[in-house]
Amino acid sequence: MSSKILLMISNESHRATIAGHLADKFTVSEGPAPDPAQAPEPQAEAILAAAPDLAIMDFRPEDALSVKILQAVSDKKPKTAFIFVDTEPHADRENVLMAINEGAQAFIDHDIEPVALLNYVARAMRGPSRLRHSQEFVDEERLEAINAKLTRAKTRLNNAQKLICYLLNTPLSNQARRALILSDSTYQRELLKKFLEDSNFIALTASNITDAVALVIAEKPRIIISDYELEEGKTGIDFCKEIKFVHKITPVYFVICTANLDRISTVMTPGNGVDDCIQKPATPSSLNEFLARISLGLII
Repeated sequence: MSSKILLMISNESHRATIAGHLADKFTVSEGPAPDPAQAPEPQAEAILAAAPDLAIMDFRPEDALSVKILQAVSDKKPKTAFIFVDTEPHADRENVLMAINEGAQAFIDHDIEPVALLNYVARAMRGPSRLRHSQEFVDEERLEAINAKLTRAKTRLNNAQKLICYLLNTPLSNQARRALILSDSTYQRELLKKFLEDSNFIALTASNITDAVALVIAEKPRIIISDYELEEGKTGIDFCKEIKFVHKITPVYFVICTANLDRISTVMTPGNGVDDCIQKPATPSSLNEFLARISLGLII
């Protein structure tokens, strides 16, 4: 019995082309493409009802829709594999990383060569789509080896972050250390200010966009850390565009803080000018990682 593939591609021509590449080797059926006007859960139920081995689906970034559909399906049937088709295209670096981390096997173009498509499909069929479900399919010895490698990788990452922080805090570093923090929260401003000053940065603070713009023009900090939500319906993205594209102040490493993970892909969309996005609330380990990342922004 051949493997079942469900095509969820809105463009009829693209759908027909991909179906033509697969029809001789697989059982191919068609389903509705992801619809941003609908919640992800019922769209995931439609996939579960079709019970495919692989879903080849349009990538829609709105509110991380395609990734949420993948998550909902994988929670109930982790063996279902996913390949996203980037037809617009929508997939920037952050979208790709998020989708791959959640278990997508690949991003492909609608005009992919047949041999390349078949290779991606074959790889997707080999195993479980998401590591967090892999205990059901991986023997204990292999799982232990995977966990050991992951622990070593985390240790190396932690050591690398500490090394970066150490190098940036030595007298030998002549990089600019001026940073601006924009937040209407006194607590957050003071927390980040103390953390940066303890790490040998000059920390400037502002509670509103007007004061922040004036400080940026006068002091020219290399790093700007802004809340996502600002006054009068404006966002950190608006502030970033004003600094970089209106006032043309460069070089600036611009970071946005948000508690909403769903916003990260929107924040990091190319054209916004934002260099990094971090999640609130901060923890000691996330602050160390944060400092390492903005320190790399200074170096680069």
